[in-house]
Amino acid sequence: MEIVSLDVLGYDRRPVPASMIVHPGETDHLGIILPGYRHTVDMPDLHYAGLILQQRGADVLRVEYAYPKTDFRQRPQEEQAKWLAADARAACAAGMRRRKYQKLTVIGKSLGTLALGHLLEDPAFAAAACVWSTPVLSSEWLCAQIRKYRPRSLFIIGTADDFYQPAVLEDLVNATQGDTLVLEKVHHGLEITGDIPGTMEALSKIVEAMQGFIE
Repeated sequence: MEIVSLDVLGYDRRPVPASMIVHPGETDHLGIILPGYRHTVDMPDLHYAGLILQQRGADVLRVEYAYPKTDFRQRPQEEQAKWLAADARAACAAGMRRRKYQKLTVIGKSLGTLALGHLLEDPAFAAAACVWSTPVLSSEWLCAQIRKYRPRSLFIIGTADDFYQPAVLEDLVNATQGDTLVLEKVHHGLEITGDIPGTMEALSKIVEAMQGFIE
């Protein structure tokens, strides 16, 4: 595998850190990883997601936006949304220029699920398979996007996550005819507080669910 850095300019012409893991052979499959605000692409769940995609023969685009190093959270919510959307679209456009991809798999974590909500508006993502990890279920806009576009979906969330809303989740699963993994006692960081073995068991379930969904 070759790792290449991408030159991407997003919102307000700001650089968007992004890299691609390029499959050595021919492929028409692109995997895209959209991390959380502080939950980077190198966190265990997203690291293994990338490995699964590689094993399936996909190129992997890792969007590595670093909003904690900026004043992102101090901006109005409307501007945050524009910033996130512009960065995600610019990074994906740069990645998709590398080959003619016919298959897209997108994995969003928390803030990344909001970015994915914006990407659904692009016809190129009409047939994308989407993993919604700890989705922001409190966002009426995001839920409306999912209901509108109805992508093939896997939802992953823990019962101790502040965004966990069982009725909303059930509605989205029904709307997309999707799959779901609900993890007992797991919080938004995909860990169980004070329980390392339980956290490792949860990670194993996450990896297994993503592997089954992607394959």
